[in-house]
Amino acid sequence: MSKPTFRPLNIGRIMAFDENNKIYGLALESKVEQGNLRKLAELADSLGITICYIQFSMEETQRPVVNAIAFLDFSKAKATPEEALEILTNSYDFVKNAKIIKPQGKGVLFDDYFFPLVAAGERAVVFRKTVYEALLNGVRERFGTAGEAMLYYQGFIIGAEAYDYYVKMAKSSTLEALVTVAKAINMTLGWGIIDNVEIIPEKGHAKLCIYQNFECELGIGKGKPQSQFYRGAIAGLFTRFFGKDVEVEETKCIAMGDPYCEFKVKAK
Repeated sequence: MSKPTFRPLNIGRIMAFDENNKIYGLALESKVEQGNLRKLAELADSLGITICYIQFSMEETQRPVVNAIAFLDFSKAKATPEEALEILTNSYDFVKNAKIIKPQGKGVLFDDYFFPLVAAGERAVVFRKTVYEALLNGVRERFGTAGEAMLYYQGFIIGAEAYDYYVKMAKSSTLEALVTVAKAINMTLGWGIIDNVEIIPEKGHAKLCIYQNFECELGIGKGKPQSQFYRGAIAGLFTRFFGKDVEVEETKCIAMGDPYCEFKVKAK
């Protein structure tokens, strides 16, 4: 099995910059029409504005309006942010709403316009590593083996619910469809990269590998398997899939120096 190529993606909406530069944000609600992005880029170019970052928000193509957030460099612009906003709203009827976002401090800009975050149709909350490390390791350190059991059963409940969600997203309960959706969602949400999945339904056996397991990454160097929460999620999901209780063993772990975490599932 070859190691996947990791390409980190900054989810954006936060930018640090040289405080001597003039970076502003633009929150935009626009109609969905062919050529609109080109028109916006041409306007920015004509005004000497550099587009540093842009992100669109649309999960369903049928929606008539798209939200967008852009970070723009006005350091060499021929217009102020306010003047550019006026030109934008007065010249293009596809723009339904627009607002300038000013830096919140010296050299830092946050999107403080759009809220809440949504991922795959549900509200999402982003935990940076320092936060989820404190949550997971804090439970382990405070409650010991009881804390690890707590993490496992929390994961189990989430995994069982995830099964229904995967079926809904895949619009199918076939093995191939569920594996494809599970891989995509785990990777998209930053949990890990699922690879080398082997499932034998008639025997109630399964095996899968996870690269960069976010939970075990916190225990690198500890010399023993670290997955409780993620292992529980796998158990919950396969309990629903097989229709019976399962045991999940982490046979390889990045905390032990392995290149990936390997889980073996066996129905009871």
